[in-house]
Amino acid sequence: MEQSIKIKTNELQPSLVDGLRKYFQAINAKEITISFSTPKKRSLREESPEEMKSRIEKAIKNMEKDNIAFSGAEFTQLTKVLAGIK
Repeated sequence: MEQSIKIKTNELQPSLVDGLRKYFQAINAKEITISFSTPKKRSLREESPEEMKSRIEKAIKNMEKDNIAFSGAEFTQLTKVLAGIK
């Protein structure tokens, strides 16, 4: 049988951890899985619709001219984003 317990990080006190340990022992739990969630990171910077349109149009023009370049750091960042690593 699987059960879930959802706890906010600010509620995670030593007494709660000790209580959970006793509870798991009392129900003879053989395995415990701990997962957590973090807030999704926002984009690198906020931009207006006009800035976004200008950036996209510039990118299209550069692509049409085969003029695409970026730094090593930008490549690393792109690789992480494409791999789903934030």
